[in-house]
Amino acid sequence: MIAEAAKKLPFQVFPFKPKTTAKIPGSAIIVLQEWWGVDNQIKAHAQHLADSTGAFTVVPDLYKGKLGLTAEEASHLMSNLDWRTAIGELAELTDQLYAAKYRDIGSIGFCMGGGLSLALASRMADTKNPLKAAVTCYGTPPADIFDVRNITTLTAVQGHFGGRDTMAGFSDPTTADALEFNLKTHNLKDVEIFRYPEQGHAFLNDLDWNVEKRKELGFVSKDIDPKTAESDVRRLAWTRISNFFIQNLGGNARMD
Repeated sequence: MIAEAAKKLPFQVFPFKPKTTAKIPGSAIIVLQEWWGVDNQIKAHAQHLADSTGAFTVVPDLYKGKLGLTAEEASHLMSNLDWRTAIGELAELTDQLYAAKYRDIGSIGFCMGGGLSLALASRMADTKNPLKAAVTCYGTPPADIFDVRNITTLTAVQGHFGGRDTMAGFSDPTTADALEFNLKTHNLKDVEIFRYPEQGHAFLNDLDWNVEKRKELGFVSKDIDPKTAESDVRRLAWTRISNFFIQNLGGNARMD
């Protein structure tokens, strides 16, 4: 089982089992954290995805127990994360999921985790265990470390970006356009990059603490209540994400 194998990994892995009937048995999805760390929002995202797809989801704690409670702390933690080491560790987790008889594996990440999701897809592309699907939500990997053009036709890619995202070079509209161009030019499998014109960075976050941080950082107007004002946009994005995983991870049954 993955819980036993994960004891050998250098980080804790939080598992989330679906509370619904499995639509894609034999599938697992790696859910990757924002720069804050593995907080309640990321855990909520993982459970939401498990319930909407029926897949087994896991959240690896790349900060190894640390959390950023302020933007300064989160920036420090992200800056000190060695991406090459982190991707190597995530590759080990991916291999262990395959060893635990999950044969269709995908990844999704948010903010920093979005970049990690694409970087992991790039890393696994030439191995015997490539990802079947990778999703990024408002994040791209450092171009000098991981080239998304290395993602092969075996991995379908989906992205979600806000039209008012100001994170230049990371998740702003220009960066989203460049990502789409590179993927569609070099990857012949499915590529979907969705834009949400009125949204800023981290628009899928809806828990109280995370909403306050979005307002504090200027990602969303202080004059609105994102929980209600953005509910339709979140629902649309999650529907697209869930359907994407169901479509691309539905090929094999869980092997007992």
